[in-house]
Amino acid sequence: MNSVFTLPLLIILVFGSVAFSYSSQLSLAQNTTSPSSQPAALFVNSFEKLVKEAHNLTQNYQNEVGKWKTHQHDNKTMISITNNYLPKYENLVNQSKTLQPPKEFQYATDLYTKSLGSELQSYVHFRNYLSTNNSTENKLSSKFLSDAFNQEIDSFKALKSSGLFTVVP
Repeated sequence: MNSVFTLPLLIILVFGSVAFSYSSQLSLAQNTTSPSSQPAALFVNSFEKLVKEAHNLTQNYQNEVGKWKTHQHDNKTMISITNNYLPKYENLVNQSKTLQPPKEFQYATDLYTKSLGSELQSYVHFRNYLSTNNSTENKLSSKFLSDAFNQEIDSFKALKSSGLFTVVP
């Protein structure tokens, strides 16, 4: 394995195991003292369901990447696996876009949608890297995955800072 590939792959593997284990612990606890808690309750249930679905999908995909890393999958197999996962990520992005958050959660929701889109783009570039061995594709994959992580964290921070929800382990 060449050194151009090693660092971005390391970023992908660390991101997949650390970043998304953080989101697996996400639970949004609604503060019931807010007058806008009724509309927020509908949103938070939908949002939490989406976050859990995204986490499970990412965890499953990262397990496949781990198999590729340990040579249990070759590039052709990993390309096929990635091609099967991409529509699932597109679906998550679309689901996120259809959420109807209360105004005070729009920014957080937009950030989360961007996070899902960045993750999707990361895997598109990763697939392209597997197909072409172009190190630029690999670097782009890592960049988008890093962006996805940062956007997700910022989304959760924005929800927490609203004062209506608490992020709990």
